[in-house]
Amino acid sequence: MRPPRSLIAGLLLTAILVAVIALVQRRPQCAAFVPDRIAYLEKAGWEAYYDRDWPRVLALMVQMNRTQFCMSWLDAALGALDIVRAAATFAPLDNDMAAATQHLTNFYVRARTAAGLRTDAAALAALEMNYWVVHRDLAMARKAAPRHAGDIAPMVAALESLHAALFNAPAAAIRRSAEKRAQAAATVDRITGGYSEDVAADWRAIEQLLQEAYRAVSPTSIAIK
Repeated sequence: MRPPRSLIAGLLLTAILVAVIALVQRRPQCAAFVPDRIAYLEKAGWEAYYDRDWPRVLALMVQMNRTQFCMSWLDAALGALDIVRAAATFAPLDNDMAAATQHLTNFYVRARTAAGLRTDAAALAALEMNYWVVHRDLAMARKAAPRHAGDIAPMVAALESLHAALFNAPAAAIRRSAEKRAQAAATVDRITGGYSEDVAADWRAIEQLLQEAYRAVSPTSIAIK
């Protein structure tokens, strides 16, 4: 006696749902840290953010979450939504910083679980928000200053604290990573501030600086030193 078609259809649908759930919850292979890929995703993310192209920001952050934090597809998508909400909330000058920080906390809860980060999510969110605030303040100061001068030391310090919480690397490597990432951010400010003499060249320089930043804290690079 053949089973009824409704039963076969139900079993097939269940099997498909199980397969989909397994796929979206599957974590990527993250044995290798890929600094150049992370650098590209961050550079592209900056471009999309300053264009206020939120769908592209979302897509890039999904990839970043998979690459840097070993998230499943589901957590990567939800974490990307947290980042986009944080960035969109922070973007206006009259922003709601508490709400933006909460979105960052939600993101770091996922990142901490997936990547096994030592620092708790609230502390990571506070460090990330501090970097965002320092970066914005310095960008505005440089834009208003003669010849666009500006001291990036506060941004280096903010990034050094954040990187120390994110990466398991020696202090010298953390410092170099923070310096290179701060230089990249300062170069972004030339573009967004409207005083870049060659936008395409500056974006290339930004990606190169970010490559150096993430190579500094790459486990492979640390092992060689």
